[in-house]
Amino acid sequence: MLTRIQKIYFGMARLGPSVLLDMLGLASTLFYFSFQNLPAIYTGTALAISYFSIMISEITFGNLSDRFPTKRWGRRKPFIMVGAPLMAVSFVLVFSPHLFLSSDNVIGLFIYATITLSLFKVFYGMTMTPYQSWMPELTEAEERPEVSSWQNVANFMGFVIGTFGTAFLAIEGTGWGLPPEILYMIVAFVTIQLLGFIPTLRGLHKEGKFIPQPSIVKDLKRVIKDRDFLGWLVAQGLLSVGIAMVVSTTFVYIDQFLAFNTIEFIIFGVELLSVVFIFFIIYQFTIRKRGKRFTLQLAMMLAVISLPFTLMITTSNAAFLLLAFAGAGVAGYYLLPYIVYADFAHKDEIITGEGRAGFYTSFPSIPLNGMQAFSAFLWGFIFNLPKVLIVTEKSAVFVTQGHLLWGPVAALFMFLSVLVLFKVDIDPDFEKLEAEYSTARREIDL
Repeated sequence: MLTRIQKIYFGMARLGPSVLLDMLGLASTLFYFSFQNLPAIYTGTALAISYFSIMISEITFGNLSDRFPTKRWGRRKPFIMVGAPLMAVSFVLVFSPHLFLSSDNVIGLFIYATITLSLFKVFYGMTMTPYQSWMPELTEAEERPEVSSWQNVANFMGFVIGTFGTAFLAIEGTGWGLPPEILYMIVAFVTIQLLGFIPTLRGLHKEGKFIPQPSIVKDLKRVIKDRDFLGWLVAQGLLSVGIAMVVSTTFVYIDQFLAFNTIEFIIFGVELLSVVFIFFIIYQFTIRKRGKRFTLQLAMMLAVISLPFTLMITTSNAAFLLLAFAGAGVAGYYLLPYIVYADFAHKDEIITGEGRAGFYTSFPSIPLNGMQAFSAFLWGFIFNLPKVLIVTEKSAVFVTQGHLLWGPVAALFMFLSVLVLFKVDIDPDFEKLEAEYSTARREIDL
């Protein structure tokens, strides 16, 4: 059992990484596609390769942290201690191509974007997969909602800071390179990330069961037999295609298509902050009353209903309304996966008596990041479609058809995920499982 202060600083350690990951997700297409003029196909390809990188990283370091303990630091801490500073350095490099390249070197910029985005994702996986794998080992089932709530507070704050950081980038960072103010902000973000891990690394020591004979084949056989876990992977994979498209497109959409001015960017940031905060509260209530599946389906349907209107929206006011509903859907997506993965790991431990928290945290990265890579390729394709003339409230602009089609495409994948979730149980009854399997073990012992 953790003390209250331990729950807080373990959960809040996600703040810095959330700021970096959310800003990267929101700002990378804006920075490379809109400001550095990297063609859409190259931008989408660089993003797709980075998703494959984090897929390999999470499955590798999640399983390594399950199986190779150190005498002094245990098995999770060494990965966090090495990965966190490398994550910080790579984040700074993502936004610094002007330090190494000339503005007319398109192929060089594509290679640079691919390498730096991939390095960040590798070091993020190296750090955060062992960190998240620690949660089922540090906590009991009844503690996880509280710990997860602090993680969600950190994620919410990270999302807000990352959003405002991206808005600041959109306002100040046009053209090749970045002004000093943006670089100072980026350095501040990585400082928050590094300092946030110190209390956790110093104050927490307990770890779960160690598997002395590693067998990934055995682990795979375990999860393949769990139809609910496989169903969840399918649902989250489909969902991630739509969410990745929303996250990577939002600022490109409002900057290039709607041409938000400074005041409108600020209004959008405040709106998104308010919507996510309110719906986090609503979703925590519906989780307790109706369960995680109902809550996630509700969140996704808010986005599914609103996103197809990108086909016809040409005014800022209408865009504010659309983005509010899309933000409510994104809030639900960010709220639930940590609880779901911890619950599946706990369920497996009850059934088998073995600890596979790292595997349950890392294995989903294969289908999840594979689908997100597909989303990035799809983004590059639709934003490389021919341009059309659109008359907005501010001007007549030539934009690619991707500025119109991204909403319906994202909504389609989210809706498919909602349908799959009807066949998936992500609300296990731990008391019933404990009683069932403890009785079975007593009978075997007799």
